[in-house]
Amino acid sequence: MIGELREAGLISVTEYTGGLVGYLFSGSLYEAYEELDRALVTVLTAGLPTTAHSAATLLDRSVLDRIGFFDKLPSIPFRAVPFPHQSDVPQDARDRLLLSPSTCYSTFQHIAGTPEAWQLRAFAARGRCHRFEPTRPGATRLGAFDMREIVLVGDADEVVDRCDDLFNRGVELLRALGVEPTVETANDVFYGERSEVTRRVQRIMGVKREVLIPGSDDIPVAVGSRNLHRSLFTGAFRIGPQDGTLALHSSCVAFGLERLVLTLLHQTPGHDPELLRKRIDRAVGPVSAGAL
Repeated sequence: MIGELREAGLISVTEYTGGLVGYLFSGSLYEAYEELDRALVTVLTAGLPTTAHSAATLLDRSVLDRIGFFDKLPSIPFRAVPFPHQSDVPQDARDRLLLSPSTCYSTFQHIAGTPEAWQLRAFAARGRCHRFEPTRPGATRLGAFDMREIVLVGDADEVVDRCDDLFNRGVELLRALGVEPTVETANDVFYGERSEVTRRVQRIMGVKREVLIPGSDDIPVAVGSRNLHRSLFTGAFRIGPQDGTLALHSSCVAFGLERLVLTLLHQTPGHDPELLRKRIDRAVGPVSAGAL
């Protein structure tokens, strides 16, 4: 299918020896891609007051240090190289900037140090994420991709209940698009080999659920997830009261946009992006109305 899209001038591919970096969508494929993102936002935030914000591509290393990213979640980060023409810059300065591996880090950095408590706040962002996954080749495994995230912060029970509701809305949208999704308890594959304990804990506590839909050769592709952070981020970024009287929690629902649109396109007759765009447009209304 990717070959067909390239011949039609709808996609270009950036690759390297070890795998794919990312895609550029054009024309009707880009329109379907944007329509899908709008559909996700409409469905997931229906009836839920939500603050939209942009996401940073570059993060200071300290943002990830605050949550123990390099100890608990030892992926291989993509490092930006500032001062490329200066030889006298200390190594710690050269290692300071990283390409963001997840959109929600921008959300927590933005509201860091907010002292007041609240019942529930929702944030919507779309950001470019960067992850090195050398052992997972395939047309949907990208080093750089767009992620749509809805982040919830507030009362612990409310955060869990609303997050489950939003995730279920996303699953219903996929059903309305004519695919049969499956939902599984999961862990993050990009954490690296040293994180087996973290993986086991994630599965036992059910903090991560993934939705999968059939892709090429009917191989399931994980296109979205529901993630319960508990107090990890709110504590690390000092969000909410810090006097021990109340601990705010957080969670998020996330969808990988390139992966989702290409997997849906694979199941679209003729791999026609315009037909897919029309299917998305027709599915949004009934699903978002049911969410109210």
